[in-house]
Amino acid sequence: MASVPHVTDVDTATFEEAVLERSHEVPVVVDFWAEWCGPCRTLGPTLEAAVTARDGDVVLAKVDVDSNQQLAQQFRVQGIPAVKAFRDGKVVDEFTGAINAQQVEAFLDGVVPTVADRLAADGRRLTTSDPAAARAAFEKALAEDGDHRGAALGLAELLVEEDPDRATELATPHRPDPRAETVLQRVSLAEGAGDLQALSDHAEANQDDDGAMLPYGRALAAAGHHEEAIEVLLHGIGLHGEHKDELRGVLVDVLSVLGDDDPRVPDARRRLARLLF
Repeated sequence: MASVPHVTDVDTATFEEAVLERSHEVPVVVDFWAEWCGPCRTLGPTLEAAVTARDGDVVLAKVDVDSNQQLAQQFRVQGIPAVKAFRDGKVVDEFTGAINAQQVEAFLDGVVPTVADRLAADGRRLTTSDPAAARAAFEKALAEDGDHRGAALGLAELLVEEDPDRATELATPHRPDPRAETVLQRVSLAEGAGDLQALSDHAEANQDDDGAMLPYGRALAAAGHHEEAIEVLLHGIGLHGEHKDELRGVLVDVLSVLGDDDPRVPDARRRLARLLF
């Protein structure tokens, strides 16, 4: 293949770096083709021209299926040309067979990040290091696309404590996305949490009152003291009082916020199961 800007030949040895890893930086369109395939020879130049015209917003990787049968099997290529678009290491769109130039452009339009996509990505990248800049990026993304899921949820995550009403407004349309559910759970935990020290003193003085454990556990969770919240809530549930179901609901919210990858979650679930059953 002649040298074409933003187009490269890829094989089994280079696929992970050239496609999967690269797709975290820029969309990568993979053309599975073969020299003997007439439709491939028709589609190939059209794809190359369209990608080149976008000047780096997307790159094209060409895979000869005859020389790389393992890759073709791995990605379930059953007919060629087979074109698969990768973003963040995953296939996000695909088609099989030759299509015309207009259809190729429409396909690339769906793959290449929009202005809102780029702004939302900037916001996500800045969330920890510069929350103010992240918030500005998310706001700009929503000004471009008011329904942008990533921008709405990114901004909602930043606003849970400062502006829970807006966080709820931003997250609710995107249910049941797990990020939206987590935002709403965090808002719920923060509601009516009260003064942490006063609730701590009250709980300490009323160790046998599950009603004292409920607001204290909620306040700990709202303040981000998740491990302490888990202990307080489990203690309250173990009292088997009238607030057991409410305590369990708050604990479930806390565990959902932490997520399944948090090592504290499986242990807490096992302990909860023992208390309930």
